Amino acid sequence: MSTPNILVMSQVLRILGNGKAEIVTDDAVIQPGNHSFANHNALNAYVVETFGARAEHGGVSASLSCKGKYVRRSADGAPTVTFGNPVLDVISSASGSLVIGSRTIDLTRLLASTNMEGRVSGAGARVVALDTALKFKGVVHDAEKWALDDGSYVEYRIGNGRLGFQAWRNGPSISDLGFWDMGVGISAWNTYATYDAALINAINYMSVQAPCQQFKDVGAGITTPFNGTHVDLSDSGFLAQQPERVAGVCMAQWHHRQFADLVTAGSGCLGYANDFGTFTFPGDWTPITTEVNLNGNWTDGSSRNAVMSVSRRSLSIDMSAFGRPTANGTVDGYTAIKATFPDDKSYTGQLIGNTIRWSNGSQWTKIVNTVFDLNGNWTDGSPWIAVISAGPVSLTVDMSDYERPNAHGNIIDRSTITVTFPDDRGYTGTLIDPRTIRWSNGSTWTKKGL
Repeated sequence: MSTPNILVMSQVLRILGNGKAEIVTDDAVIQPGNHSFANHNALNAYVVETFGARAEHGGVSASLSCKGKYVRRSADGAPTVTFGNPVLDVISSASGSLVIGSRTIDLTRLLASTNMEGRVSGAGARVVALDTALKFKGVVHDAEKWALDDGSYVEYRIGNGRLGFQAWRNGPSISDLGFWDMGVGISAWNTYATYDAALINAINYMSVQAPCQQFKDVGAGITTPFNGTHVDLSDSGFLAQQPERVAGVCMAQWHHRQFADLVTAGSGCLGYANDFGTFTFPGDWTPITTEVNLNGNWTDGSSRNAVMSVSRRSLSIDMSAFGRPTANGTVDGYTAIKATFPDDKSYTGQLIGNTIRWSNGSQWTKIVNTVFDLNGNWTDGSPWIAVISAGPVSLTVDMSDYERPNAHGNIIDRSTITVTFPDDRGYTGTLIDPRTIRWSNGSTWTKKGL
């Protein structure tokens, strides 16, 4: 088995200015940074340099947005303690210690004292482990809703899959180190269904010149316009003033459903409940229906195919068969798309039946080798959908809505497909116009929409 590429924090971090930074990972492996400092001033300077943190009256504070999860490993690949807080993960040794002058501080005590237990994969979820404290709140969009009474955590459950919204406020702790950590996060786990998109809009409440002043956390909010399993906004500090409360609206599109809740942690400043207004999901989370299903293979009349895939209102075109880089674009209307080809320029496309007429005069035709286009959403009559992506010969079935692994198969002829489901077995499907698959086990699927 190959050794994973072990990165340093600066390779996944971008300093935004004004004490703020963004961390973007994809199950990355991060190695510890410097964990030995001559004094507190040297520690503060290192945190300011690494995270663009703010120096405040002998201490420092940093505001971070983190998209994706990570774990820590030593440079040689050996497992290490992962705190799930980027600042602690940069300033601690592989064993979780910090040296300031002649003093060695065991930061692993924070795993208990700051309730970091249960966090998944480092910067992945600050997941609440106390299931016994969660209370059932009903069914929302076919998902069970569970929550803590203090408003700090909401969890949605579909099968074994979990989508969690959490606010936390920990510290300060460790005597004169004065470390604290707080924020709002969204995580999905135990699930085949990543979220399609997620958004956090958070506010910190801190009494500086007046009680409970509002401070936006890393701007007005953070959105992740890609499939993922974790995103959070957090603030950390050493010997700096800590806000009394954090509150945030979490939104996620998961299992093709939209979920939203307000979570909070801290004390006082009770006006937060009225500060976010009505929950409004971003408009571009809802796909635009087009004249033809854009997903699938397209030909320009040659033997080469371009493979198009659509996510919400964005599209991607795999041009590798032409020896060209991937193009990206947008769905702009029922008959309108736009794509930018990195080795050329941007073009608009007009959809006419099963063709795309590009603004440079060229034309692409959809390749459909079956009695109807298999690409799209399919239902067996339950609330869930399977998503088929079909090429000229092979096909993939996204079963994540059912909390099942992807299935793969082949097109045998215009009316017959075979598909193997890894958690079950292989089945033959007979295509019956209009838009029905009759499986060899007697079940049927019906296509939804295009």
